[in-house]
Amino acid sequence: MDTYYNHLFVKLADDRVSSWPLMQDPTKILLIISIYLYGVYVYLPKHMKGRKPYNLKNIIQIYNVLQVISCLYIVHGLGVHGWFGKYTVKCQTVDYSDDKSALKMLNYVYWTLILKIAELLETCFFILRNKMNQVSKLHVYHHCSTLMFAWLTCKYMGGGMATFAIIINSTIHVIMYSYYFLAASGPRIQKKISWVKPKITMMQMVQFWVLLLHSVQALHPDCNMPKLLAYIFLPNLAILFGFFLNFYFKSYTSKKLQ
Repeated sequence: MDTYYNHLFVKLADDRVSSWPLMQDPTKILLIISIYLYGVYVYLPKHMKGRKPYNLKNIIQIYNVLQVISCLYIVHGLGVHGWFGKYTVKCQTVDYSDDKSALKMLNYVYWTLILKIAELLETCFFILRNKMNQVSKLHVYHHCSTLMFAWLTCKYMGGGMATFAIIINSTIHVIMYSYYFLAASGPRIQKKISWVKPKITMMQMVQFWVLLLHSVQALHPDCNMPKLLAYIFLPNLAILFGFFLNFYFKSYTSKKLQ
């Protein structure tokens, strides 16, 4: 067992993150996910039973602003040190050296992981506002799977083509959280920008196809990227697309047909 553990979490891993918080093995991330699931399915619903919804408008507005700033920071960093010049959309292997740009890319991947942990708060906001209908299978699966893949990326692929997904997703999140911020400003503004919401869902679905086409390159024999992670990541994209497509149909298309 020790030999298998050492091979999986030491030899195959990026030794640059071996001493970083949360990065030794997946135990702590799985614990965070377990606490999250217990909280959103057991503790918080029980806590809110018979209670009036909390007024979290100011907290959520601050959260939205911090998300926009954080995502812009990650997009800019990954761009400057990779995607705005050095990287191409073809098979881009990871630079595991201590080169300044390589370490910067790794740091931005790590901060993406931290951001995905922070995003778990969104489900808590829903429940504390008595909006359990928004705690859907899509919502929970999306947060859990994204967090797990952020950890895997940081542990094994802190740079290279894996960061393409981060820069695309973070760009969409800038738009999404900007919309959330404006929509929470009042009914008048919310009505004016209501047309944006289905477009964001469409962007997310297009994102999955773009990432699918980009990530499939990792399976090519000449592409020196971890094949096992690609075999896990690609089906996850298909699952997420299915969830989002179902959400889009139920939320927007079916209403138009009624």
